[in-house]
Amino acid sequence: MIGTMTEEGTSVSMLAPDVEGSAPTDEQTVPVRRKRKRRWFRRVLLALLAAIVLCGASLLVPAKTLGRVIPGQALIDNGAVVTRPGTARSVGDRVDINGRLRYRPDGEFLFTTVSVDLDVSVFEWIQSEVNDDFELQPLGHILGDRTPQENRTRNLEMMSRSKDDAIAAALEYLGVPVKETGVGFNAVVSDGPVDGLLTVDDVIIAVDGVEISSLQSLRAELARKAPGATGVVTVENEESLQVRDVSVVWGEHPQGLEGAYIGIGEIVPRIEDVSLGIDVEIDTGSTGGPSAGLAFALTIIDWLTEGELTGNQRIAVTGQIFVGGVVGNVGGVGQKAVAARSAGAVAFIVPADLVADAQAQAEDMRVFGVSTLDEAIEALAELGGDTDALHLDF
Repeated sequence: MIGTMTEEGTSVSMLAPDVEGSAPTDEQTVPVRRKRKRRWFRRVLLALLAAIVLCGASLLVPAKTLGRVIPGQALIDNGAVVTRPGTARSVGDRVDINGRLRYRPDGEFLFTTVSVDLDVSVFEWIQSEVNDDFELQPLGHILGDRTPQENRTRNLEMMSRSKDDAIAAALEYLGVPVKETGVGFNAVVSDGPVDGLLTVDDVIIAVDGVEISSLQSLRAELARKAPGATGVVTVENEESLQVRDVSVVWGEHPQGLEGAYIGIGEIVPRIEDVSLGIDVEIDTGSTGGPSAGLAFALTIIDWLTEGELTGNQRIAVTGQIFVGGVVGNVGGVGQKAVAARSAGAVAFIVPADLVADAQAQAEDMRVFGVSTLDEAIEALAELGGDTDALHLDF
């Protein structure tokens, strides 16, 4: 290649090396020019690479670092969490039933999760602004007044109770007699009548000397009490088995219902162990929370009865389950719908109050809202599941 360049007003011929590698004619000018050009190029390349690295690293910086200096970002500054779609995994891989003939189905129920990050990065912050799958929430919505470790412990305890409730609800649906022996709970309302008096390890066994064995009996007894009066709640601690009487001033129900209000939530009836010759184990690993209860119950029913309750399909399920087959609400249903859809579920069964949230993210996946275990079975029948002979004989 032949070209010209100008240096201090002098035109110099630039010749390419010959086939034997001979150098250009002007060795004092041309090589210096080439070295400068390469050095400039390397500097620009290094600067560009450094900018990319710094930009990428900045996305991993905790968002609260920037939230303190950017106006209008008090949520980040005060502490926030980001939630996003988690996973939809097979329940069947985690259930083990001994002592009874099992029918391993071809289809499967999926339990869904939401991923929660307590240390929001700048990247997640940006994603929460542009991607509906990412949701930024105040830290208190997730932790309440608990530390992260306390919240983790509580979620694992709720999962453990959820598994027990799922087993009891499934066996009760199949015709196995189940006896309730008290009312437990997973939440105490802040500043409510029993805040500071009862803990989530307590089980209510009596009110003013009247035996309490179920949620229905507790509601019936509280309906007879007058707000403002004083009564006695008898509880048994699940860990120490200590029984104690607690004096309580009955509160007024915030929703205007008649009778007394004590301020407990996420009711979990205690079930008496019944020897049925069936041992059901559910391995949930490190997953916490109560939202997989309905999925567990349906899987147990499917495994203990002939036929395909799923109709040989992948069906995602979320919702708490209580003895008596009542389905309770859960959080993050929209994000769970994304996880279910990504896992190839043909349908998503959710609590009835949360159908709209699930449908907003479901696209072509069918959504069924249910309030009871019976309604969940009806939804499965509509999806082609075998639901005609769901009963056990003992």
